[in-house]
Amino acid sequence: MIFGFEKKFLEFLEKHIFVISLAGAFLVGALLRILCRNFVSEDAYNYLIGWYDDIKTAGGFKALKEQVGNYNVLYQTLIALFTYLPIPALFAYKGLSIFFDLMLSCLVGYIVLKETASDKPYVAAITAFAVIWISPVVLFNSSMWAQCDSIYTFFALLAVYLLYKEKNIPAFVFLGIALSFKLQAIFVLPFFLFIYFYKKNFSILNFLIVPAVLWISTIPAIIAGRGLFTGFTLYFNQTNEYGCVMMNYPSFLMTMSYDYMQENYKTVSGIGLAITVFVLALWMVWFINKKPVLSYENFIFIALMLTYTTVFFLPAMHDRYGFVYEILAVLYMFKNKKAIIPGIVLMLISVATYSNFLFHVGIDLRVLTAFNFFTYAYYAYITLKRLGADS
Repeated sequence: MIFGFEKKFLEFLEKHIFVISLAGAFLVGALLRILCRNFVSEDAYNYLIGWYDDIKTAGGFKALKEQVGNYNVLYQTLIALFTYLPIPALFAYKGLSIFFDLMLSCLVGYIVLKETASDKPYVAAITAFAVIWISPVVLFNSSMWAQCDSIYTFFALLAVYLLYKEKNIPAFVFLGIALSFKLQAIFVLPFFLFIYFYKKNFSILNFLIVPAVLWISTIPAIIAGRGLFTGFTLYFNQTNEYGCVMMNYPSFLMTMSYDYMQENYKTVSGIGLAITVFVLALWMVWFINKKPVLSYENFIFIALMLTYTTVFFLPAMHDRYGFVYEILAVLYMFKNKKAIIPGIVLMLISVATYSNFLFHVGIDLRVLTAFNFFTYAYYAYITLKRLGADS
């Protein structure tokens, strides 16, 4: 025998199971972020909080007349806005990034809902939302490190999806917004180039939208007194800022002697850049020659493969630079079950590199490079086998 109120309660749960599941996933992720709220990373302690105080001392928006830190104008403008609010600097940085964690999670869930053929699409969408929202990589990045990779990744992923939908102008606009937040958005540019050559359904002039949007985002700083091309010069200077072949990212270049790499930075960087261009060109030529049908699955997979290639082979990569291709890997997991394990491995690699920086756990980067290399090789195997067969 079951009580009437008990039966009604169970019926309510059954009827609203999707909403309850979504709310539960959200609350778990929110709780984890609350628990991490007071964690101060070295970047936050040494740079971010100081930059925030400098902007606040200089008068908020008045501070836009000078470059503070190494973030571009659009991000600096948002931080300037936060200085007018009665919240601590650490919470301002984390709050902004966490908001985009949520936006990114919703976007991934929405794409999976719309594009994943399943008899239970809402289950897949809620699971995708939860995977991103509760991902340790996403959580560590914003809630512990106080970094903003979810911001530019949200706009970059939106740009990729709009490109798939053949909404080309909005796609380039959002790619420009992504680049206005961080230079690392450029990692998806090779994929846009591939689509240009492969589909031939938009003009090369569309690429000019990206720097145009970047320039528009700097107008507040220009009005405040900075140069007309401040957004571009800032990124140009960043490309030579660190002088390290890699920064805690398990790059392909790790196959060389680390001491040799540092002693011959310019030479090794040139070699890495040449290898990157060569491998990207090789993939693009192969894709164009095989002419696979650009279904949603193939579209996302090629985006993943070209973005992953760019980061894996380029010199001077940081531990956080795999963020975009890791999100693309999650999307691909929901289309191909064989991609679940490599997708998880990618996430674990980043958890390890993040932990090296945040907690000083001392995981050998050479071991992580081996895992990264074999994961890349597995994706390459999938590419050659699957897309070759589809042509």
